[in-house]
Amino acid sequence: MSRPRTRAKPSRPAGRPRFREYQAKRDFAVTPEPAPGAGTPAPAAAATFMVHKHHARRLHYDLRLEMNGALASWAVPKGPSYDPQVKRLAVETEDHPLEYGQFEGRIPEGEYGAGDSLIWDRGTWDTIPPGQADFMRQKGHLHFRLDGDKLRGGWHLVRTRAGAGDKPQWLLFKENDEAADPTLDVVAARPESVATGRVAARGPERAATLRAPHLAPDQLLERVGPPMLATLAAAPPADDAAWVYETKYDGFRALAALSRGRVRLVSRHNLDLAARFPHVARALGALVLGEAVLDGEIVVLDERGAPRFELLQQGGDARLVVFDLLWLDGEDLRGRPLEQRRDLLASVLANPPPGVNVAERLAPDAATALRLATERGLEGVVAKRRGSGYENRRATTWLKLKVQAGQEVAIVGFTPLRGGARAVGALLLGVVDEGLLRFAGKVGTGFSHRDREELWRALERDAVDGPRVQGAPRLRDATWVAPRLVAEVRFTEWTADGKLRHPTFKGLRPDKRPEECVRERPRVDPRAAQPAAPAVALTNPGKLLYPRDGVTKQDLADYYAALAAPLLAALRDRPVALQHWPRGIDGEPWFHQDLGRDARPWMRLVETPVRTGAARTIAHLVVDRPETLRWLAQHNVLGIHAWSAHAPTLAAPDWLVFDLDPAEGQGIEQAVPAAVALRRILEELALPSLPKTSGQRGLHVLVPLAPGHTHAEAAEFACRIGDGIAGMLDGVTTERRRASRHGRLYLDCLQNGYGKTIVAPYSPRARDGAPVSAPLRWEEVTRRLDPGRFTVRTMPDRVAKVGDLFAAALAGGVTLPTLQ
Repeated sequence: MSRPRTRAKPSRPAGRPRFREYQAKRDFAVTPEPAPGAGTPAPAAAATFMVHKHHARRLHYDLRLEMNGALASWAVPKGPSYDPQVKRLAVETEDHPLEYGQFEGRIPEGEYGAGDSLIWDRGTWDTIPPGQADFMRQKGHLHFRLDGDKLRGGWHLVRTRAGAGDKPQWLLFKENDEAADPTLDVVAARPESVATGRVAARGPERAATLRAPHLAPDQLLERVGPPMLATLAAAPPADDAAWVYETKYDGFRALAALSRGRVRLVSRHNLDLAARFPHVARALGALVLGEAVLDGEIVVLDERGAPRFELLQQGGDARLVVFDLLWLDGEDLRGRPLEQRRDLLASVLANPPPGVNVAERLAPDAATALRLATERGLEGVVAKRRGSGYENRRATTWLKLKVQAGQEVAIVGFTPLRGGARAVGALLLGVVDEGLLRFAGKVGTGFSHRDREELWRALERDAVDGPRVQGAPRLRDATWVAPRLVAEVRFTEWTADGKLRHPTFKGLRPDKRPEECVRERPRVDPRAAQPAAPAVALTNPGKLLYPRDGVTKQDLADYYAALAAPLLAALRDRPVALQHWPRGIDGEPWFHQDLGRDARPWMRLVETPVRTGAARTIAHLVVDRPETLRWLAQHNVLGIHAWSAHAPTLAAPDWLVFDLDPAEGQGIEQAVPAAVALRRILEELALPSLPKTSGQRGLHVLVPLAPGHTHAEAAEFACRIGDGIAGMLDGVTTERRRASRHGRLYLDCLQNGYGKTIVAPYSPRARDGAPVSAPLRWEEVTRRLDPGRFTVRTMPDRVAKVGDLFAAALAGGVTLPTLQ
């Protein structure tokens, strides 16, 4: 009988103020760290723990265990290790309030512990046996179990001696249990925050850095060059999970160069914006930095928090929204991946002054991001490819996805307002198309009366004797002007003859020139751009995964490399689930579906609804490149399980499968008669089929399908055929309950359901002999069939000899007939 968990009693002397030391070290008017009692969390059913990745004077990890209404804390300089032989120093520090478990951010310069603090791990914990936290802490030996995102299983904290400043020193080490793994460097393998995904943690701005000579702001701008521009896309990217989606801000593009309090705030063309937005420049000057260059947009937000260009024109409360960091304290960051630049930007603006903030990420997928943009009345969304660098040009790794059409236009003339007033009735517009400035129509709405009068005064001095634009119509009351001013308009669509339909004036663009008003056309295939993958390191290549066969991790990596072509063909666009065997086939596996936080920036993921039509999704890996296969080897994957459908048509299967599963104690020979009978029935129905071994004792028979079928239709058809086979052969059943099979072969037709998987062709299996799932010729399906012949050592030669037999399952699909 398990004993109920009880909260231990306080071990500190009665009457001692609980957080005196914690409070004495902090000024809560300055630091964002929580004061004790500020929003106390609701009691949890189990005690919580968390680990902060804290870059103060140096990077370290703070282990915090909930005890008696506080977080007992230890600073672990090198972080935890999964190797039971490695003992890590852990220095006990002051207790923290429970609210600190929710804190992630930057402790300001000059404050105790200044620097970034990320929530590296969190979960629940208890002592072994339960409820002994107080007793064990007093004794100086905490034996406990963690159930976190990264840290699991049993651990020990053993007190050794009192350290400098009366801070007790302990040793933290892993218990030698099923979760231990000497090959896993968890700090290196999982560097991210479990709360926000941030990886990079920045230490405090050092006095030496601030005192050092710095480039002038103008020199910094010269170093980083012109800003990166997004390309208009006709549709969201196909590889949705490889992108992030931000609000498209509607304002003035701005680069800000900071150098020890000196600020230069300029437009794309180096026009001074500090004079127009002095409060933004002053806010930037308050940031404690040596050198930095920020890329962003100066905007005014409406009451819903949406940027409005017309409010900016009217002199509203402007702010700088920053979406990239190009330079920081002497380092050019443009070559770093997008995620690293974003992490450092979040650090720089962790405690931003009023008037400056970080750009908003909308949603993890394009459909949701575009829906939110529409609901909020935004102009659109900017998609940015994960892992991409910063390019000083218009690039396809940044895409504009618009929900409202917009265009910058050159003003080439105007017509007067009726009634004789010296005011503009409509503006005549031009855009650059195929290198020429062409007439694009006129706009007469969106103006205030003041706008109309000011535009008249600004334009009348530019009057010329005829149009300076191609395709200008004859207009009796038009005044044509030399193109000098640029406006921004919203519109519904382009007409067939190149005119703007239903345009609305939003304001002048003093930051743009007429020759930049190029008609925007979607001109990018979002599928084409894909970041380069770095070399995937193979650690501990001599590790034995199949001890009795001498097959090592290096052998597995070599096998995946040799079978890359057929494996990638079979798995293209297909979600997979993985079986990891971190200690080889004699250890325990773990099943991996939701890659989420384990993904690398260069990987492709596909968000799969947990069921058809569901809102909740799982981020499945797509194996689409050799580097991904090497990553599988590095992570000891001895089982790749593939969906029967591929993205983006996850609701439509590519094949129908019959899974022939021999009874306990039986081998593949029990599956052969059923497979042969199945082939005969399928041939009578004029349906092609392909057999393959499961890599263990069973057989799979696949029928390639033409587009248009549902998973339910495939399952119903397969079960009708399966029931027919079971009626023909005494040794076959479709009974799902093992106890009802009575030694018969189980013909599983339900693996055709949505989200169901089968072991992928050529996937290795975790059994002695290092077998793999082998596509077969039907002539090989006899009682002499030995699945043990197909292994990681023999399959490369077999494919070289017979070719990729599984290719037949990927082409020439058929429509299922109606069964009577």
